[in-house]
Amino acid sequence: MFAFHLKLALASIRRTPWTTLLAVLTIGLGVGAATSMTGIYHIFSGDPLPQKSAVIFNVRIDTWDPDSQFFGVDEGDPPKAVTYQDMTGLMKSDIPLHQTGVADGRLYVFPDDGKNETYQTVVQLCHAEFFPMFDVPLRLGSGWTREMERRQDAVCVISQPANDKLFGGSDSVGRKIRLGSRDFTIVGVLERWRPTPKYYDVVNNFVGEPNDFFVPFDFIREEDLGLSISGNTDGWGDDATFRGDRLFTVAEYYWIQFWVELAPGRRAEYVAFVDAYCNELKALGRHPRPLNSRVQPLLAWVDQRNNGASIAAAIAVISQLFLLICSINLLGLLLGKFLARAPRIGVHRALGASRAAIFLQHVIECELIGALGSLIGIGLAVVGLRLVNLAMPSGAIPDDLFVLDGFMVALAIGLSLAAGLVAGVYPAWRACRTVPAVQINLR
Repeated sequence: MFAFHLKLALASIRRTPWTTLLAVLTIGLGVGAATSMTGIYHIFSGDPLPQKSAVIFNVRIDTWDPDSQFFGVDEGDPPKAVTYQDMTGLMKSDIPLHQTGVADGRLYVFPDDGKNETYQTVVQLCHAEFFPMFDVPLRLGSGWTREMERRQDAVCVISQPANDKLFGGSDSVGRKIRLGSRDFTIVGVLERWRPTPKYYDVVNNFVGEPNDFFVPFDFIREEDLGLSISGNTDGWGDDATFRGDRLFTVAEYYWIQFWVELAPGRRAEYVAFVDAYCNELKALGRHPRPLNSRVQPLLAWVDQRNNGASIAAAIAVISQLFLLICSINLLGLLLGKFLARAPRIGVHRALGASRAAIFLQHVIECELIGALGSLIGIGLAVVGLRLVNLAMPSGAIPDDLFVLDGFMVALAIGLSLAAGLVAGVYPAWRACRTVPAVQINLR
């Protein structure tokens, strides 16, 4: 029976090609806009680490200037980063399963392959536990160990693009690369990895590519290496504290994002440790503000820093309203189309077709139009996302951040079928209410 109704629906579509084309274009335009904008919101708002985001926390404390508000945070919030001295103090806790500082540094790379010239790059400063904490995928080798870190071995992990550029994509584990004034031994090569958003660094670069080089954090204190602090920084206090190694030992200089992974149920215990640490600072006269620490879940911190998600959400809502308007216009088209064939429907009813059968036939026709509209919508979504990529400032995001994926294709199909159903139910109901005797007499 379904095949019979489908055959009638196809025949009806062929009889009114121009009306059908207009209906398909109407729904395709709405679906294209809604799919591309909702897809962008999906990219910005998704859980980038669903397997363990609930047990990873961003840690902040408030040792900022008591006479001013830290920039770039909500009123009353602590700074969005911590100082080096507080990072080392917090790392004395044995409560976390893993803990790491995260910051950017600038360093020169000196390739010895005869093909690539010396260039400056932004390196990722982190600790050994960065890799297991964030489930960083490694294609070759591994991250460095805490023992290597303690000995301050000159080791690094490099990205797959860096491996392709400097070593032709070969196994580079165990080979050396000169960074600054020292030769670093490569211990691991990442898989092609680009978490979106870049959850471990939502302060410096929310959607950018991972840095090409990951080096142990404490190399930042080696003045002769040529490694300098980069990224989002701010400080307050005596200018003399910002010189030499005092920048790390005594300066109120905020530039490090600090992360911990806690076993389930141990967050309260760790919060108590952080508060006790802050009270110790108060006793030393270094914590002039009231206690205002944060041990914030990864997703909450990402959402707080993600201004793009709120903008994308607003645009997605507007695009859904546009789709609704397209559906209302489609409703008018279908209503006119179905009522124009009232005499034919009357004959079908006189020959024994039930109201339910007439209703089903017309709903199927609406859904066929919706399915055809989804093809137009998918094409428009591809174009729309491409235009969004081109509109972004060069280097602000990866060139292919916004692309059509399986989620968006399924979304386009679902939206088109839903729009077809919403727009078609009333016209189909009106069509099935046709009185056979009246229509036959009219003929």
